[in-house]
Amino acid sequence: MGRKRNPEREKSMQRWLDSGGKMTLEQLAEAAGVNKARISKWKSEDKWAEQLKKRPRRKGGQPRNKNAAGRTPAKDGNKNAVTHGAFAQAGIEDIPPEKAEEILAMKPGESLTRMTEELQALLVRKAYLEGLLDIYTAPEAEKQYYIDKIVHMIVPKGAEDIEAEQDAGIDTGTAQDPEQSTEQMKTAMKTVIKGSAFDRAMKVEAELNRLHGRIIKQIDSMKSYELEHRRLQLEERKYNLAKQKLSGIFEIDDETEEIVDDETEEI
Repeated sequence: MGRKRNPEREKSMQRWLDSGGKMTLEQLAEAAGVNKARISKWKSEDKWAEQLKKRPRRKGGQPRNKNAAGRTPAKDGNKNAVTHGAFAQAGIEDIPPEKAEEILAMKPGESLTRMTEELQALLVRKAYLEGLLDIYTAPEAEKQYYIDKIVHMIVPKGAEDIEAEQDAGIDTGTAQDPEQSTEQMKTAMKTVIKGSAFDRAMKVEAELNRLHGRIIKQIDSMKSYELEHRRLQLEERKYNLAKQKLSGIFEIDDETEEIVDDETEEI
């Protein structure tokens, strides 16, 4: 009769497999209460490495991997890499509740109304941009320059700066620290970036060209919607007439002696 198999043999293999092959022989030997050579022998004879390859890989991070700890994309709505947010994928949970309720309450019958409202908003913006273009292309604006940006280079106030202010009895103010530290900041240099009326006119004109494309696309969408609506009305009328023919029941107008189809609107 052969020797009884040591129960720690199977347990040791299971511990090693559960660790993804990361546990050392020393750790396994300590857990099993045997020497390191015995663990090595079991690992070789029972072909632990082959058993590990056959196991399906777990989804997500591997055991003891801390890379995904804390705030992860799944936990944070996939917003971890967002900077300014202009290109972020937004869901219904990312907007104010009242706006979400308004969007979810939209009805199919309101489509044409909403398309009209969007077209009106585009036309309002077009009129506004055309007004700006008139201002920037006027003869008196030819030599005019407009402030586009003001850049402040700020540095921490030194002890001598603060002492000089106290001695003079003046306060030059404190610049806002972009890192929100407790240091007092001062403006070391201010740069004013200006643009000509021509530069602004070019930007407005480029925006107008993009806006024209959106307006044309919106008008085409409204035309397509109206044509599809009329086609559906015609199909419904044909269906009702066919149903009347099959049933043999017709409603005749007394004056015109024509079949009355009162279930659909005239087109």
